[in-house]
Formats: sequence, structure tokens, C-alpha cells
Amino acid sequence: MPRKTRTSLLYDGCFAHIISRSIRKEQVFKQDQDFHFFLHLIKEAKENHAFNLFHYCLMQTHFHLVVQILSMNDFAKALNYLKCRYVFYFHAKYQQSGPIWRERYRSLLIEDFGYLYACGQYVEFNPVKAEIVKVKEDWKFSSAKHYHGGTKNLLLDSYEIPNSKVKIDIKSSDEFEKGDGIGSEIFKFKLRRDIQ
Repeated sequence: MPRKTRTSLLYDGCFAHIISRSIRKEQVFKQDQDFHFFLHLIKEAKENHAFNLFHYCLMQTHFHLVVQILSMNDFAKALNYLKCRYVFYFHAKYQQSGPIWRERYRSLLIEDFGYLYACGQYVEFNPVKAEIVKVKEDWKFSSAKHYHGGTKNLLLDSYEIPNSKVKIDIKSSDEFEKGDGIGSEIFKFKLRRDIQ
């Protein structure tokens, strides 16, 4: 049996950490208006293409989404819509041309809700790690306030946060951005075995 490619590890109903970075680490979100417009595009993408969004963080040079992909085909359309529409906006506003995103997007399969919650904590910790804010709830362009600041965020879908939290160092990007998946050692071993 042939081994699976990285992208074929994702499937309808799976959880995933989606990351997309700018070319040459250039700032694609320069002003508050840019962040707000991108959040508006996420809202539109969710209305037109079904997927669940549990956590997110927009940084100046990239964005993170922690999602449940209900339909692979529909989610690909949602990401394409999101990124293409933002490129048009960015070009018009800043009088630039050419690509702004480094790759289509990077995706890591998430094992279960426990690891999904841990990934969400990592994603929301990004502005603290980058020394933009002292506490994650102070960053306006993430889901942190929804979970830790008592502010309801209508972009997010609800899920039951596990009682037993997964113990992972949220300051380390190795667990959440490298490899093929986020989960237990057995889960990651199976992914490594299956991937081409």
C-alpha cells in the first residue's frame, strides 16, 4: 500500500492547526484596520464554507487557526477565499503587487480535544512570546479574551474544554509547528509511519 502524502493526512471531521506566513517575514497586518478586515473575512469564510474555528491568533507576519475541517474541499475553498481576498485588499491599500503569502498554508493534524486545547493555548501565547504584550488577553487579535478574559467572541465555535489538560510547554514551537501532527507519541509515530 502506498504511503500517504502530508496533505492526505487531513480528512473530513479532523482537527488541525493551520499556519500561514508572509513572504520574507514582511508585515501583512500593518494597522488595526488590517487585522479587523482579516477577521471580517474569516467571518465571511465561515458563513460560506462550513468549518469550526476554536482558537486563532493574527500576528503582523502570519496567522494561526485551530479548526475542525468539516469538509476538506470546502475548507480549501475557505482558505483560498480568505487569503486571496486579503491580497486584493492589501494591494489596493498599500499600492503593492505580487504574492504576500509564503506558501498555500501549513497544516498539522491534531489528535483530540485535549491536544486541541493545548494548541489553542500555544497559539494565543504567540504575542507574549513575541514580547508585544505581557499577558495574552491584552492582544486584541486572538481568541484569548474569549477563554480567559470573559469576552464572548462570535467567530468561535464552542467545545467542551477537557478537565485533564495536556501537559506541554506552550512556549516551544516544536510541539505545535513542526512535524506532521500534534498529539501523543503514539499518534505522532503512526503519522510518521504513514506519511510519504
